[in-house]
Amino acid sequence: MTADDLVAAFTRVLRATEEAQPELDRLDALAGDGDHGVTMVLGWRAVVAALDAAPPASPGAALRTAADAFASVGGTAGPLWGTAFLRAARTLGAGAEADETLLAAAAAAAVDGMRQRGRCAEGDRTVVDAMAPAAAALAAGGGLTAAAAAARAGADATAQMTPRHGRAARAPERVRGSPDAGARAAAVFWSALAD
Repeated sequence: MTADDLVAAFTRVLRATEEAQPELDRLDALAGDGDHGVTMVLGWRAVVAALDAAPPASPGAALRTAADAFASVGGTAGPLWGTAFLRAARTLGAGAEADETLLAAAAAAAVDGMRQRGRCAEGDRTVVDAMAPAAAALAAGGGLTAAAAAARAGADATAQMTPRHGRAARAPERVRGSPDAGARAAAVFWSALAD
């Protein structure tokens, strides 16, 4: 994967997130303020705009730009995704290309960043429940298609989990049977990367 590949992938993620915004907002409104889709769209628009303004020379540089841009949108998602991209960027370094092994390591670093920043783990009904299986699928050599399938399955599984963080933890009965909005947004991300 080159920097240009990653920029193109992030543009696909933006389009897919725009399409998913109503669903993400609806899921978030079950126990939150109903703006997760809006926040994710704003984050991806900021990322794409920043990459257009200063084309990166490497995948790592693209991720560093994405980290700064996404973190600027605030909310809960901004710091989580910003941290994830920063950790992934550090793993990739300055190389002009990233192979599948390096991408898997970057995905694992991104998940660790989200776990630490969000103080959450798998099973807590958060974005990590989609991100961690995707990273594991990459590490197992399944490629982006397997990672996307794992992220979707992880997001779907959150529908039966008891929330342990955020507003949903105060009203678990309202979200039972529906996937977590953050996990669903991560599934959209991986699916768009795999396209």
